[in-house]
Amino acid sequence: MSRLKVLIIDDEPLVRETLADALTEDGFWDIEMQGFDGVEEGLFRTRPDMVVLDLVEGDRQDENHSGNASYEVIWKHWFCPLVVYSGFPDAQTFEQHPLVVSVTKGAGTEEAVVRHLKGFMPQAQMIQSVQNDFDTRVREALRDSADAIRQQAGATNSSGGNDVIVKRAVRRLVAARADAVSSEEERLYSWERLVVPPVGSQLLTADLLKRREAEWTDERAFRLVLTPSCDLVRQGSRSPKVEEILVARCEPLEKLGPMELPKRKALTASNRRKLRSALSDGVIGEHLVVPRFRNHVPLMTANLKRLELIPLCKIDAGHHTEAQDARRIEFERVASTDSPFREMVVWAYLSVTGRPGLPDVELDTWLNEISDYLRRAEQ
Repeated sequence: MSRLKVLIIDDEPLVRETLADALTEDGFWDIEMQGFDGVEEGLFRTRPDMVVLDLVEGDRQDENHSGNASYEVIWKHWFCPLVVYSGFPDAQTFEQHPLVVSVTKGAGTEEAVVRHLKGFMPQAQMIQSVQNDFDTRVREALRDSADAIRQQAGATNSSGGNDVIVKRAVRRLVAARADAVSSEEERLYSWERLVVPPVGSQLLTADLLKRREAEWTDERAFRLVLTPSCDLVRQGSRSPKVEEILVARCEPLEKLGPMELPKRKALTASNRRKLRSALSDGVIGEHLVVPRFRNHVPLMTANLKRLELIPLCKIDAGHHTEAQDARRIEFERVASTDSPFREMVVWAYLSVTGRPGLPDVELDTWLNEISDYLRRAEQ
């Protein structure tokens, strides 16, 4: 197990040394210390896995080199497990976050700080592992693609210069390599197809919307976006090609195509077999199963035959401005869908709605004809 780096930020040298001594006894940590000056520079220089931060009494938006301003820097630029260690714990209200805790300064409270840091070790090790993996991908991208990137940079007329081209090319390669590695790992959990919270501010096919004031447990408050992503792009002066988007209404998981799923009863062996096939295909009948992501998305189905048009102006996808009338916003984007599941949604919708209508066919006669053909072919 690699050692974890803890950055102690406090304007009192004695407090820093006392905490460092308490941490040194365990041998789990590499310790860095500093005051409030140059916090952002210190974060990127030391790259800590966890931070212990002092605060001062006063306005959280204080622009002086205080713990309050340091908190904002950590939150925005280098978030990691954080122990707020202050004599004024009630003077500030911080984001309710599972990786942020407060400890009130006082005699013997160093033990509480150490205890919280130990509790954060699994998350810090996970962040460290992912960060190391991405660092490796960046170096691999530069190693294997330097010549191609150099040639492309030379052929591209960019106002930002070649360094901008190189950065964009490397970012794209790193994302592709990371995605390729993840696809080679163990089978995905159902919820891993959901990106929560969604990345970026562009609406995309297979995004999940929820009525703004509804509870996350209300399946009927959700909609699945079906409009093609290319028609929803909002970038610079480019506006979406549509004013309304097509969505599928979501429903409780009570019916899947011809299957009835009564509540308060476990799945029968027959339904379990049918569901195994349906979940692999992604759709059964007109229903597409949406996995659960706790506190954000309930287990439910999207009914691909219960469609609705929603004006774009009523959807908060993260790109609206304060000048917009907040009363017009009815839906918020709560989750996106990762590839290839996004493509599966498109396929499912087309397979349900894109089939041409056919009159009823006398199937028994048709089956008999096929049977006779096969029988005669054997002779």
